[in-house]
Amino acid sequence: MRRFWAVIGVLAVAFVLSGCAAAESRLDEYQVKAEALAEEIVGMIPADLAPSTTPDVESRGQMLQNPVSAEPSAEDSVWWQVDTYVEPVQRDGASEEAAKAMAAQLLADGWEHRDARETSEGRRTADAYGKDDWYVEVTWVRSEEGKYETIEIGVLSPETTRGDHDEIHS
Repeated sequence: MRRFWAVIGVLAVAFVLSGCAAAESRLDEYQVKAEALAEEIVGMIPADLAPSTTPDVESRGQMLQNPVSAEPSAEDSVWWQVDTYVEPVQRDGASEEAAKAMAAQLLADGWEHRDARETSEGRRTADAYGKDDWYVEVTWVRSEEGKYETIEIGVLSPETTRGDHDEIHS
């Protein structure tokens, strides 16, 4: 009988330890923070450049495809991503001015400028910032006659586990 209880005790400890090993998903927390951060960054646009229309926002959980199995599991790495599309007031240089204002505020708030790259034959510039495993990208366009000036803001949370978020697929 002692052996029986000893085995039960060992199994109980193993069960508790295995449960502790599985990391708890922070995705819900990251969603709230990412959406608030994206809204805060839009708020950094100076009033004289502010959009006259409500920005378009896409907010979703993301994950890489699991290379071992097509079947998602609770332990898969995921992150929360918010993409915001803003049309500042339409005047020459508005997109670039707004991006510079956002950059100044992000840097003042402790964000580190990590990268800048040009796309669309140099018409678009994406500036990247990082802080505490969070990633922000501000993409702005150079003035060009007859074309709208836009700003795209991307916010990516740190990675966490998928947990019970069954709606997230690669």
